[in-house]
Amino acid sequence: MTTKKLTNRLEAVFTLIPKAPSIADIGTDHGYLAVELIRRNRAKRVIAGDVHKGPLESAKAYIKANGLESLIDCRLGDGLQATKAGELQGAVLCGMGGFLMRDIIAEGPELLDFYVLQPQNGQAELRQFLVNQGYSIAKEILVEDMGKLYQALLAIKEEQLSKYVSNIELSGQDIYANLSPDSLLWSVGALLAQERPPLWTKYIERLIHLRQTALQSMSAELANTEKYKILTKEIMELEALL
Repeated sequence: MTTKKLTNRLEAVFTLIPKAPSIADIGTDHGYLAVELIRRNRAKRVIAGDVHKGPLESAKAYIKANGLESLIDCRLGDGLQATKAGELQGAVLCGMGGFLMRDIIAEGPELLDFYVLQPQNGQAELRQFLVNQGYSIAKEILVEDMGKLYQALLAIKEEQLSKYVSNIELSGQDIYANLSPDSLLWSVGALLAQERPPLWTKYIERLIHLRQTALQSMSAELANTEKYKILTKEIMELEALL
């Protein structure tokens, strides 16, 4: 076999993935994660999907080099549209925006038992969508890779929790149920705030810095705008999380 080492980000994401018969790796790129799903016995079958032909061809070559063509099906298509209802239990989506992830999940062809997601933005909207669809955010993590901080999460249908948590240490399931819709914790991660993992302080300080930089770039004429007020309020809320 010619397996490649996963990046720190993908390795951390991998720890969230429950064991299941069939899992989709959407936006598979070179197919590294898809191969690891089989090699480490997370799935018996994988659908590796990508919207771009070039990366998918690279994935096909990598999968073939590892002799896994019979277990990993490469499909060209937009999100989960390249899959069929009834052939998957879960899906992994990494390195794209939370709004796009929300749309991919909503467009189906069906709601799966679980999703492992690493959104680049739109985290609040993605979490709220999942909860509204009957999913429990079972676990959240922070990971640093090449100087950047990422958050990832595992969402499981509430009625399927007991089926998929055997190899996942749960943080809790009820914290989002009673969370105010305008709480900043939808964005930064309520479970992360509860657990305060080793990267927590660095993560919050970076979010504060980004908002302070945005405020400093505003002219005096913008000081009374809604955007200015929102940024100021968020900085205070973030400081309270340290």
